[in-house]
Amino acid sequence: MPLTLQQLQCVRQVVDSGYSVSRAAEALHTTQPGVSKMLRALEREIGIEIFVRAGNRLTGLTGAGREALALCGRVLQDAAALKQLRLAEPAAGDGELRVGTTHFHARYTLIGVTQRFLAAYPRVKLQFTVGTPALILEQLRQGAIDIGLCTLPDTTPKGIVSLKAYDIDRCLIVPPRHPLLKVRHVSVEEIARWPLITYDNGFTSGSVVQREFQRCGLTPRIVMRAMDATVIKAYVAAGVGIAVIQKKAFSAALDKDLRAIDVSQLFPSSNAMLNLRADHLLKPYAFDFMQLVAPAWSREAVERQIGAPLER
Repeated sequence: MPLTLQQLQCVRQVVDSGYSVSRAAEALHTTQPGVSKMLRALEREIGIEIFVRAGNRLTGLTGAGREALALCGRVLQDAAALKQLRLAEPAAGDGELRVGTTHFHARYTLIGVTQRFLAAYPRVKLQFTVGTPALILEQLRQGAIDIGLCTLPDTTPKGIVSLKAYDIDRCLIVPPRHPLLKVRHVSVEEIARWPLITYDNGFTSGSVVQREFQRCGLTPRIVMRAMDATVIKAYVAAGVGIAVIQKKAFSAALDKDLRAIDVSQLFPSSNAMLNLRADHLLKPYAFDFMQLVAPAWSREAVERQIGAPLER
């Protein structure tokens, strides 16, 4: 029996329904026995168990089932893309672009990009999903987003193409009149003497700073971890601690209750990367969005990097 899109939709809906076959059947407008039959037929066809079962109940995904779910999502997404090919040329500016990114890039990089993009494509719906770099790349692998903008985590899923967008340098932020402002050359050792607010380790900015302290044999007193530069800045201004953040996140004109010290020589810069799936069909406006983020990456440059022409 050949695989069907209905079977793949059934797998995804069961997971989305919390492994409840009855709720999945209701969402798919079919019967509970019908859903169970499709799942069993699919498992027989591919030769693996997708779901963990406790009697007649589904309780989770097997290891192979997690990979099968990701593949189901990709096939369904590509099937949806195929349907879009019937659109006439005058409507080529219609559609949706799903971008995964972190709070930092959404707040400090993508506002201007979004304004220019929507001015050029007013009929395209732009959707941002915010999370950690690891989550962004996993969503990209599963086909839940089209483009990811983030630094790279320690491991990158297979099939992801990463293109350097821009460098991220760092500064140290402190309250006004902080003693470190009188230090001529601030060192990592000097910073470690003060209570530190840092990013959660799920973000590259947090792990990069932490690794540099470790390299110097230091254990800073971390009093708080956060996921957003805005939150970090607020607590530094309140005198809770000091913090190493991205230079782009600090504005002398706006952050008047803070002072910045350049520490780019102490902490290595990071690379913001544009990430996409090598086998994912992107609409032309997606390439224009990427070029607004990083002008060097024209559609032709992206195609050369991937090694195969993408949709025009």
